[in-house]
Amino acid sequence: MTFRFTSAVLAAALCASLTAYADPPGHAKGDSLPHGLAKQGKVPPGHAKKLWARGDFLPLEYRDRDFADWRRYDLDPAPPGYRWVLVDDDAYLVQAASGLIAEALVDLLD
Repeated sequence: MTFRFTSAVLAAALCASLTAYADPPGHAKGDSLPHGLAKQGKVPPGHAKKLWARGDFLPLEYRDRDFADWRRYDLDPAPPGYRWVLVDDDAYLVQAASGLIAEALVDLLD
């Protein structure tokens, strides 16, 4: 009797642990801002001090921050399809279409 009860409980626990999880919302993947923050024009709290690295995707809300002063800092010109983006004191070489970071220069302006 105890064996049947234990095996039934284990089977139920196994089924519960194998349930599928839904994809995170678009804003959690960097696609857009959550509705409340987008209306207020605020940056998500987790992005406020976020440092991105090569291979990461820069969120949409940062991609329009062109770094026009890249020559002053001896940076190479961005290749076709890429552009320099400035976020706080950090410069990122970003693929314009996707936001893929090809190069990250942390604390460039310090």
